[in-house]
Amino acid sequence: LTAFVDRTVLNHAGKDVTKMFLDIHKGVKYEQYLRPEAYIGDLGIDPDLMTDEFWHTLRKARIVEVKQQIAKLLEDMKANPGGAGIAAAASSVLDLLHDQGVDAELKAKLQSLETQKRVALDAEDYPKAQAIKAKLDSLLAESKINLAQLQGSGGGIPLSEVARHNKPHDLWVALNGVVYDLTDFLQYHPEQRNSILAWGGRDASVMWNKIPGRFPSSTWMEFYMRPEARMGEVGPEPKKDTNTALLEELRAELRRLEGPSDEDVQAMKAAGAAPKAAEGGAGSEEARFPKLKGITGGRELPFFTRAEVAKHTAGAEPYMILHNRVYDLKPLLGSHPGGDDILLARAGTDATKEFELFEH
Repeated sequence: LTAFVDRTVLNHAGKDVTKMFLDIHKGVKYEQYLRPEAYIGDLGIDPDLMTDEFWHTLRKARIVEVKQQIAKLLEDMKANPGGAGIAAAASSVLDLLHDQGVDAELKAKLQSLETQKRVALDAEDYPKAQAIKAKLDSLLAESKINLAQLQGSGGGIPLSEVARHNKPHDLWVALNGVVYDLTDFLQYHPEQRNSILAWGGRDASVMWNKIPGRFPSSTWMEFYMRPEARMGEVGPEPKKDTNTALLEELRAELRRLEGPSDEDVQAMKAAGAAPKAAEGGAGSEEARFPKLKGITGGRELPFFTRAEVAKHTAGAEPYMILHNRVYDLKPLLGSHPGGDDILLARAGTDATKEFELFEH
């Protein structure tokens, strides 16, 4: 602001005056005051100079900003005669939960079922997760809400739609130009879970016949594949208007920034406690991992956001996400058969696909 200096500017030089500017100049854009040549770059985050508390303050502020942008964009899309409504713009239950136009009672029911489904997946109870998904679909049908399903401009199923079906209770795979639904197969053939899950929601053609007799190969297809598993042919990606593309970007950013709310955490604990109390026995987590209680000291483990995990990339405290759980890799350093480099290269990220791909 060298060319724009006055007493007010000097008093606030070197500081973040975003809030003050917006309070004084409501609805006015910076460009109306500043010339393009005044712009010198974006604000970065220096982890050595920023406390965790301030970093979370910025994250929460951005979450509010993104939610406002999504709400405004949905209003514009609904008002546009050629645009899509709120329900049509939503492509998943998580999108519906963020939409202000959805009935509060319906949201509560969807949230409850979605939480129960996540608990079942964490417990690797895939038949139960599949049954809960059927209840979700039924509830959406009763409410006359059809989640947007992408379809290629020339027909067929685009890979972006296949990518949404990448969970054990809802698993599609593209293979040699054809999309298959392997959900039921996975329920009855758990011994092949790892190799199929590794390619869930993706095009597995590159692995065709690499390992004869195993998925994906001609021998495997001939022996296991049933005609009803075929969903259709892979189609080209659909053309997206600017608003739809921006909406997807904002929703993706919101998922990265926003961790589970207090209500989500309590619901997860309540939903997870009921099956444990009822089952107890060999299927409980305590029975499967007897050392867990000693490691945790009987305390509840915390919840982490993906943004928090992303900060732990250094060798002093490397974290990794596997199947929606966060692990500290430090005890593995120096003893991992694949070496430390491969662990540190994926520290701070979700390495579930790579973990399953190598059939750990």
